[in-house]
Amino acid sequence: MRIAVIGFGVSGAIFSIAYKRAHPKDEIIILEHLDSPLKKVLATGNGKCNIGNNSSLKGIYNDDFISGILERYDYETQEKFLDSLNIKTKLVGNLAYPISESAVTVRNALIKAIEAAKIKVIYNANIEDYSVNDKDIDIYLSDRSLKVDRLVIATGGKSNPKLGSDGSIFDILNDHHYRINKLEPGLCPIVTKESFKELDGTRVKGEVTVRKNNKIVFKEKGEILFKKHGLSGIVIFNASRIIAHDLNAKYEISLDFLPEISKDDLGIFLSFNKADVLLDAYIHPLISERIKKENLTGIKLLDRIKSFKCHFDSLSGFEYSQVTIGGVSLKDVNNKLESNIEKHVYFIGEVLDVDAPCGGYNLMWAIASGLYLSDYL
Repeated sequence: MRIAVIGFGVSGAIFSIAYKRAHPKDEIIILEHLDSPLKKVLATGNGKCNIGNNSSLKGIYNDDFISGILERYDYETQEKFLDSLNIKTKLVGNLAYPISESAVTVRNALIKAIEAAKIKVIYNANIEDYSVNDKDIDIYLSDRSLKVDRLVIATGGKSNPKLGSDGSIFDILNDHHYRINKLEPGLCPIVTKESFKELDGTRVKGEVTVRKNNKIVFKEKGEILFKKHGLSGIVIFNASRIIAHDLNAKYEISLDFLPEISKDDLGIFLSFNKADVLLDAYIHPLISERIKKENLTGIKLLDRIKSFKCHFDSLSGFEYSQVTIGGVSLKDVNNKLESNIEKHVYFIGEVLDVDAPCGGYNLMWAIASGLYLSDYL
């Protein structure tokens, strides 16, 4: 059998390696539109490559459709497969990283495995279209055409287009009558209606609460990074993912700068000290100076510290996002990840409407879907 895989990212690489091991006589051709593979993986985990998570996956992803896949190809199963590729991992808490703490290690190991399996790769492959026939599939590139028996689409979404995911496949899939759930940037900075020019680059730890139409839909502790026009940091990235699923709603973001100290305890301190003394003792100097300008006292000051309100304006663009919200509807694939619309066409990884928060979960889905399809195809 001859199989074409569109996309030399993690899901496409994992599928190709696993399938070739099980079916050494079959031919796999990877079509990659960049001049080199796996560029996006180099940016994960700030270059350290957070490749998995050993915590419970219940309720983590946006759709329970994939829960069976992730139960079968869980962290331990993925760890064993990665080990077979000479990718040695370690846990930092529940977060999995290569022992080298370098994404280059992961990228190089995947490339070596592809080369060792003698899997053909065509770089600078610009896919213009494909057609599904009774017996085979024709793939039309800008400079040639290919005839294959199976087509695996592993292009990723639209996030970070310079690293490979430019979303161009969705135009083609739309013409093939797939339902493409609206694409939005996820795990990205948030632009607020408030300006934080004087706080740009300031990092603090706190608790972020997001209210959607006055109802709490997100609450998480973590590092908050102020930017000129909004907020960033992992906890903000996770908040952006929740917002991206419904941009038509009204959102308010509040920051608790002292989540470990109650308002009552702060009130006791304030009853014996002036406002400036409290701010200087407990709050980052730059944030303290901003609050001081408001001349707040009493309960209003405590509210400002425990609930620093920001108003959502927009999400940063795809070029700043780590994952794409939306994609090919899961209603258009069966439980083997095969298309319900076209025979012998399959989807894995981020091209499907699957997303999760920061913490290695999105790479876990890429690996799990690749392994799963390799067993069923």
